[in-house]
Amino acid sequence: MSIRRRITRAAALAASALAVAAGAALVTTGTSAAAPVQTLQVTGTAIVPIPSGQCHGSIDVAFEHVPGRPDQAEVIFTPNGTYGSIPGCEVPTNITWINGIAPFTHTHPVTIADGRTTTVVTPGQGLSLLTTTANTYLNGGPSWGTSGYLWLQP
Repeated sequence: MSIRRRITRAAALAASALAVAAGAALVTTGTSAAAPVQTLQVTGTAIVPIPSGQCHGSIDVAFEHVPGRPDQAEVIFTPNGTYGSIPGCEVPTNITWINGIAPFTHTHPVTIADGRTTTVVTPGQGLSLLTTTANTYLNGGPSWGTSGYLWLQP
């Protein structure tokens, strides 16, 4: 067998192995677990209620894809203090998103309590403006919320 033929066979074998590896990666990616959603959070990623008595701290907000549902996102609230972690410090929260689906503004209430809290929202595929805020004047004071854009790949 000539050197040229050996090089050709080696190149063909390498290309085949690469194609199989790429196919396996594609299949693995398509069946993976939840992954972070692309966001641009203009006002940060934490809800910050005003401290009141034994209640204090911030609540981190994160978004993940719901596997098999490209129109949904899981919202994950993680307390970094007593707000949302202990009895008497529950945080009623509204998740609001604006998109191109009538009635254009949608609200999903959730109460953050007993530690890490998750809920699923359905803003639809594409770009949505999304805010998460503690209900107005929690314990008599305002709070800092999050606001930004969420992209669910169509």
